[in-house]
Amino acid sequence: MSDGKESSIVSGVNVNVAQKSAVKPNKWLERTLILLALVGTCAVVGLYQDLFGRVHQQINPKAAVYGLWQEKDVAPFARESFELGENRVVINNRVVATSFDMSSSELWFNVGVTEYRYQFLDRNKTEIRQLSPAHYKPRLFCQENTKKDLR
Repeated sequence: MSDGKESSIVSGVNVNVAQKSAVKPNKWLERTLILLALVGTCAVVGLYQDLFGRVHQQINPKAAVYGLWQEKDVAPFARESFELGENRVVINNRVVATSFDMSSSELWFNVGVTEYRYQFLDRNKTEIRQLSPAHYKPRLFCQENTKKDLR
């Protein structure tokens, strides 16, 4: 009887060893599939982010705000103004920034450590109000003769 018990134990050990060796490749396969799923998810998120950026540029093009922006209802000698172009923001005939950002409702750029933020007041993006720096909140308009026609 002792031989029968030993053989069942031995065969039980053999079965367990066979099951353990079969489990290891499955875990590697599982980990590889999880890694591939994570990489695929990151790729899809990146592609959707790029797609969203391209759609946003089509709906809200920066070229719509290119031109000379001047303060409204102010004497000419005290009038603030700036010019937006493709790769520049010009204040007092000096390039103060090489880029600006905008959303559907705001425009902003940095001059040194100071952030200038403006809110669009109309859908055509021809009039804005300064939000920051907050010490003075002028309204500016884009001169039509320098604004590019997008049609």
